[in-house]
Amino acid sequence: MSIEDILQALDDECRAECQEIFRRAEQEAKQIIERAQAEAEAIRQARLAKVKADAQSEAVSMLYSARLRSKNEVIRAKEKVVEEVLAEAVRRLQDLRSRGDYREVLEGLIDEGLARVSGKTVVHVDPADKELADEIMRGKGLDFEVRPDIKTLGGAVITDAAERVQIINTVEERLNRAREKLRMQVSGILFGEEAEVAAGGG
Repeated sequence: MSIEDILQALDDECRAECQEIFRRAEQEAKQIIERAQAEAEAIRQARLAKVKADAQSEAVSMLYSARLRSKNEVIRAKEKVVEEVLAEAVRRLQDLRSRGDYREVLEGLIDEGLARVSGKTVVHVDPADKELADEIMRGKGLDFEVRPDIKTLGGAVITDAAERVQIINTVEERLNRAREKLRMQVSGILFGEEAEVAAGGG
């Protein structure tokens, strides 16, 4: 083999080795690029997922807040209507004494107090009710005293002689005691249909 042939063979071998090196380098570079792209995509997806999660969380929070505000507005509106109805009830009670059955109303309130007091009874009434209260008490055959020393739309405060026992049975006190029950009843009457619709729709 001539020197030219040997040199040609070495050149061919060198070229082959270089091509193999280039091929491997290219393959490794491609793999590195693919891994980098995959990592970049994973990072992008993670960031996108976080953005979506944050947006969804904010949307849920805004929706909850809006529903809460709406619910509070409805409650305030109902409370306002209920208070107006109760205020109207109080206004109507201003004329309680002019009703034909006021004697029965007053006697019933007095009797409830008498049932819880023993011995001499003191019946505290509004000056407007003194005469009627005297008439009612005289018919009961009890030891009593009527004192026109309170201001009320109607009813009475019943005490024993020493005033250790006190039964407040005025119209205002009865209304206050029944206030929550009345609020529920009025709310049920005014908004019962709405509640049924809401329950059916839910």
